[in-house]
Amino acid sequence: MTTGPNITASALPASLPPALLSAFVAPASGRAQQLELLVEGVHCANCIRKIETRLAKDPAVTRARVNLTLRRLSVEWVGGPDHAEVIGETVRGLGYAIAPYDAGSIGASQDRTGRELLRCLAIAGFASSNVMMLAWAVWAGQAQDMPASTQAFFNWLSALVAVSALAIAGRPFFRSAFGALRAGRTNIDVPIAAALILATAISMMELMRHGAHVYFDSATMLLFVLLVGRYLDFRVRARSREAIERLAMMRAEHATVLLGDGRTEIVPASAVEPGMQVIVAPGETVPVDGRVTSGQTMLDRSAVTGETLPELINPGDEVLAGYLNGPDILHLRAEKTVAQSHLSEILRLVEQAQLQKGRAATLADRLVRVWTPLVHAIALLTLSGWWFLGGADLPTALLYAVTVLIIACPCAIGLAVPAVQVNAIGGLLRRGILVRSGEALDRLAAIDRVVFDKTGTLTDGRAELVDMPSNPVALRLAAALASASRHPFSRALTRRLGRGAAAEDVSETPGAGISGLVDGRPARLGSAAFCGVPGEGRDAASEVWVSAEALPPQRFALADGIRSDAWETVDHFRRAGVELSILSGDRLPAVESCATSLGIADHRAALKPAQKAALLSGWKADGGKPLMIGDGLNDAPALAAAHVSASFGHGVPATQVAADFVLPAEALSSVVVAHRTAVKAAGIVRQNLGFAAVYNLALIPVAVLGLVSPLIAAAAMSISSILVTMNALRARPPRLGAAG
Repeated sequence: MTTGPNITASALPASLPPALLSAFVAPASGRAQQLELLVEGVHCANCIRKIETRLAKDPAVTRARVNLTLRRLSVEWVGGPDHAEVIGETVRGLGYAIAPYDAGSIGASQDRTGRELLRCLAIAGFASSNVMMLAWAVWAGQAQDMPASTQAFFNWLSALVAVSALAIAGRPFFRSAFGALRAGRTNIDVPIAAALILATAISMMELMRHGAHVYFDSATMLLFVLLVGRYLDFRVRARSREAIERLAMMRAEHATVLLGDGRTEIVPASAVEPGMQVIVAPGETVPVDGRVTSGQTMLDRSAVTGETLPELINPGDEVLAGYLNGPDILHLRAEKTVAQSHLSEILRLVEQAQLQKGRAATLADRLVRVWTPLVHAIALLTLSGWWFLGGADLPTALLYAVTVLIIACPCAIGLAVPAVQVNAIGGLLRRGILVRSGEALDRLAAIDRVVFDKTGTLTDGRAELVDMPSNPVALRLAAALASASRHPFSRALTRRLGRGAAAEDVSETPGAGISGLVDGRPARLGSAAFCGVPGEGRDAASEVWVSAEALPPQRFALADGIRSDAWETVDHFRRAGVELSILSGDRLPAVESCATSLGIADHRAALKPAQKAALLSGWKADGGKPLMIGDGLNDAPALAAAHVSASFGHGVPATQVAADFVLPAEALSSVVVAHRTAVKAAGIVRQNLGFAAVYNLALIPVAVLGLVSPLIAAAAMSISSILVTMNALRARPPRLGAAG
């Protein structure tokens, strides 16, 4: 995004006047203009639909899309930059604050939002626990003939705590609701704000009438539960935003280009066009996708593909943005711009998949959202029925309506899901398993397919020596030469053979091997061709040969060994009736060998990131619910496209934050613990929701008929919440090996 010469997005206020937006317009394809805005106040799919639908009515606008995770609005239109003012006025007219989208400063805004929600949550939790304690004191005191003055004191103290908490901790809901109402629209916070205000106002009316019963405990408990859900939702979106930000940070900021007169110039990577000659110095990141024109070097692909072995690059080979150059200078011809690069495509795939996930609300949110206005309608009908038709006076009718509001408080419904998720997620965290969201537990419980990456997931991700010659001379020569090299195969030999005698006159040929003198004897360690052996091995293992004068070439076989707990993991999902697949970017022989060892019939090799993501999207489109487990950056789009995903603590950082579950680095079988916990938690959630449904169906009619007092209603509401919470304590992870 380009900005005006003296304006930076990070220096702007939270809501920018639309007249200034033209400074942030960037040219798109053809005559089109593009603007990216940060939209505050976007909470749900309904918000997205309103913004996109309203902008679509503008005849100049050709595309308008809102990303719920990033709160980013991308708009393209045909016309001049001044039309940005019209777009800004349209969005602000819907009640949303806007600012130019700046990935560098959005993190600070998100941190402020997170801190505010956490403060509000702490205040609401403190108020709820104290008001509940005061309420129980009043209930117990009434049975012991507590003086009316003491009851009044406790009730006024409860009012002070509850009203203060509502005014401070309820601000996230009130700001959003009042902003929507000022714009002539509604959102999910309008009924929430109404419920909070009405519950408190009715209690204040009862208190000022010197009534015996007040219900500030219901109001503060409702506020606390709603804030728990809002904070969990915020954390999910924050983690999703981190995934995209870290992907973007892997792109090179600058590139060195070779000009026609032989001079070099450092330019922004975004300025590189196809056909330009780019020079990549040792240790630099390749800025764009291109093809090598001169130079030979070893490229570290681990940040992009997750493959641990470096790749020898020769003239004519293709290289991708994000690769890390080795010890030699590389010249390449750019074939794509930064925006068209492989790395940018991965970022777009992740963002697209996260947008699809972000539109889904949690089950508890949906239930509370529907339940609150429904209860208000029932309470209003109760008030009207008793006052106009039942012959009761207004105070009595109001008392019956308040009883309905209290007994039908959605605390049990609101706690049914979060309480289980908090216990399950906390238990998994103690096992070293990080869960990104409570919703991920629900998705994991419903999987019907597990998709494994191979390298670093089913395998250890590093070469290990699996076979070696018995000749002691060959072992001594190999140990000496391997100690002088940092190649992964040499390190594997050193781990097994130890550090040998010091080699002299060592010379390493990239992609071939290493030569030198060991005890004055010329020797070579490397590929078959480098050591004078015709042909290469035809099995899945990799080869290293050692040769010397008067010593026939000797073969060392290396392989990426299968994890020791891979069989246990595969067996668990097989017994659970889940289909198994391997999707790998590795070569076919290695994938076939791994799949055969584990008994997985469905395996695909040499796949690109987009192909993996497309396969997972296809399974989802057919109604499937695949779990993807991977650890390389090339797995990030697949992880984001899957129904649910898992990565490892040792994986690429962008992959970790794209995944729903982050597993201990050396414990693939921990995904079995997570799956069993998710299945167990899903069952407890169903029990809690069932209990809440039975409770409300049984007691709401009783309250409507005026057969219970507000005191009994408040006690029933509290007991239902306690029972739901106690049942949720069972959602702890089972022991590995226990029956699922």
